[in-house]
Amino acid sequence: LAKGGDATRITLRSAKAFPAAKGNAKFKATAEERELQVEVEHIRRLAGKRVVFVVGGKKIATKKVNRFGTAQIHRNSQLGQFVPAVGAGTSVSVKTAAGVLIVKGSF
Repeated sequence: LAKGGDATRITLRSAKAFPAAKGNAKFKATAEERELQVEVEHIRRLAGKRVVFVVGGKKIATKKVNRFGTAQIHRNSQLGQFVPAVGAGTSVSVKTAAGVLIVKGSF
């Protein structure tokens, strides 16, 4: 676990079905806001398809993979967006729409 400033960043490890995939997640919380960023890359074979972002066992977003094989989400509570509570041990994963694991990790 690497802490950058007051944010915590983790690396998401690839699943067997997507050995080239890489990902990361960053979470920052202050008294005023919570912010979460999750990114997955090197999944070009899924370009144009939707992937599902799951945090703490709950689906929080779906995003379309761009033509470069990347999908990301950025949530900020100050913008009125839902940001789940994240603590030590909170899991993060990205899956295909069919539920196949792409990357995973935990804070």
